Amino acid sequence: MPREVVHLALFKEEQLNEAVEAIQALREMGISDRNISVISGAPLQERMLGRPMTWTRIPLIGISGAVVGLLTALFFNFGTPLLYPIRVGGMALQTIPTSFVTIFELTMLGLLISTFLGVFVETISPSYGPQGYDERISDGYIGVLFSAPAELDARMHEMLTGLGAEIVHRAEAKKLWLF
Repeated sequence: MPREVVHLALFKEEQLNEAVEAIQALREMGISDRNISVISGAPLQERMLGRPMTWTRIPLIGISGAVVGLLTALFFNFGTPLLYPIRVGGMALQTIPTSFVTIFELTMLGLLISTFLGVFVETISPSYGPQGYDERISDGYIGVLFSAPAELDARMHEMLTGLGAEIVHRAEAKKLWLF
């Protein structure tokens, strides 16, 4: 298996179209989308870059939290009076109109808590794509970070410099902490 090297192609902020062309050219060279990352100081949508949309599990986590909240609310509203019946003044054990408030609140609470935890877990989960950074990205540059086999270096370097990119070789991630 050939050893893959991490490269970073830097484009100026006004060179967005060239960055899109570079991503297309990298795909044509056989580099998959999993091995390409775009980093910039401003958020860029996938559609602007011609990249496939990234999917997360957060909606599924949120819906499952809402279902758990709904089941908890149904248990509190209808299960508890059946387990511990207390007859007061001939009133019914389950009152539907007042139960709607509790059902709604606990369903939304389950949705909120599970969505927060889902976003937190997605944020701290490791990234398996190429990792690297350059200080110029904070100054407005757009970075196309990719890992490619060493055999493609010459072709790739010629193609990217032809599009106006500044290339940083072996742009590995640097640790920002001391421990």
